[in-house]
Amino acid sequence: MRLRMRLAPAAPERAGARLRHLIPPRVADTVIAVAVAVLGLASGLGGRAQHEHIPLAAIPVLTAMGLVLYPRRRFPAAVLAAVAAGVVVLVVLRANLGGSFIAVLVAAYSAGVYGSRRLAIGVATVAVAAVLLLGIPQAFGVGGGVMHAVPVPTIVAAAGAALFGLLIRNQFAARNAQLAVMAERAEWATVQREQEARRATLAERLRIARELHDIVAHHVSVIVIQAQGAQRVTAREPDRARQAMADVERTARTALEEMRRMLGLLRSPDDAEDTASLDVAHGVADIAALAERMTGAGVAVTVRTTGEPFGVPEDVGLTVYRIAQEALTNVLKHAGPAHAEVHLHYGEQLEITVTDDGRGAAAVLTGTAPPGAGRGTTGMRERVVMLGGRFTAGPQPGGGFRVHAVIPRPGTLPAATKDES
Repeated sequence: MRLRMRLAPAAPERAGARLRHLIPPRVADTVIAVAVAVLGLASGLGGRAQHEHIPLAAIPVLTAMGLVLYPRRRFPAAVLAAVAAGVVVLVVLRANLGGSFIAVLVAAYSAGVYGSRRLAIGVATVAVAAVLLLGIPQAFGVGGGVMHAVPVPTIVAAAGAALFGLLIRNQFAARNAQLAVMAERAEWATVQREQEARRATLAERLRIARELHDIVAHHVSVIVIQAQGAQRVTAREPDRARQAMADVERTARTALEEMRRMLGLLRSPDDAEDTASLDVAHGVADIAALAERMTGAGVAVTVRTTGEPFGVPEDVGLTVYRIAQEALTNVLKHAGPAHAEVHLHYGEQLEITVTDDGRGAAAVLTGTAPPGAGRGTTGMRERVVMLGGRFTAGPQPGGGFRVHAVIPRPGTLPAATKDES
C-alpha cells in the first residue's frame, strides 16, 4: 500500500487548519482593519488639533489604509501595494506618517506570512536592501538629503515586519512539515497493524484448515475402511462385522470429540460453557494410542523411540502427532496391506520418520476419496516449516513410502529452513 505524502501549505491558516480558532479569522481581520482605521482617523484628527502638518485630505487616506487590511490573508500582495500607495500619497501631501505606521507594519507582516513564495522572496530582498541602503546609512548619519525625500523609518520598519513575518512563516512551515511526517508515520503504523492483523487472520485460518483436515480426513478415512471391511464380512462373519461397526462408532465419537474440542477453542471466552477442559491438544505421548487405533483399523503399526527423550512444547508435540496421524492415514488409504513404523529420534533435533512397505504413492483408494484428500502433505510441510524445520515425503527405492520431518530442539536456533522433497 502506497502512502501519500501531504506537502505543508505555506499559510499558517492552512497549517493550523486542524486547530480550533478561538476567534474566527474573518472576525479577527474585521477587528484589526477597523481598529487600525480608527487609529489612523484619530491620529489625523489629533494631529490637526495639535497643529501638526496633516492636510485634511490625509485623514481619509489614513482611514482607508486601515480598512484595506481586511483581505490581507487572501490578497497580501494587493494589500501591501495599497498601503504602499497610501504612504506615497501621504509623502506627496507632506503629511506626518505616524498615523500610517501600524498599517504599514500589519501589511508588511501579512505579506511575509501569507504571500506567495515569489512575493516572500521579493519582500525579503526589499527588506535586506532597505536595511543595507537606508537603515545602516541612517544609523551613521549619512544621507541627510535622502531622509527628507524618502520615509526611511517607515521603510525600515516595514522591512523588519516583513522579515519577522518570514520567520513566522518558516516556523509554521517547519511545524507543518513535522506534523506531516508524524501523520505519515502514524498512517504507516496503522497500515502495518492492519497488514499484521490480516497476516495473523490468514495464519489462523490456515491453522484451523490444517486441524480440520487432519481431524476429518483421518477419522473419516478410518471409518470408510472399517465400514468397507464390515460390509465384506457381514454375511460370513457377523461377529467380526459387529466389531467393525463398533469400531466405526468409536472412531466417529472420537472425531466428534476432537471437532468439539477445536470448536471450543474458537468459542468466545464470555460464553457460559467452560471451555478450559476443551483446550487439550494431542502430543508425542498420544502416538502410541494412535498406533493402536490404526492397528485396529487394519494397518500394523509399530512405534520405535531412540535417543534421550526431552520435553517439547505443545505446538511441537501437536505437529509431531499430526504428522504421524496424516502419514498413517495415507498408509491406510493408499498402501493396501502393509506394515508401518513410526520412528521418533531425540538428538540435537527431534526427528519423526513414518515408513511403510505397501504400494506407496502408486496406489489409490478405490471409490470416492474422503474429504481433504491430497492436502495432507502440504499441511505437514506447512506445520514443519512454521517451526523452522525440514520436511521430506516420497516413495522409497525398495517400495513403500517415507515421511520424514526434522524439528529444531526447543531452545536452539533452527537450521536453514528448506524442503528436501
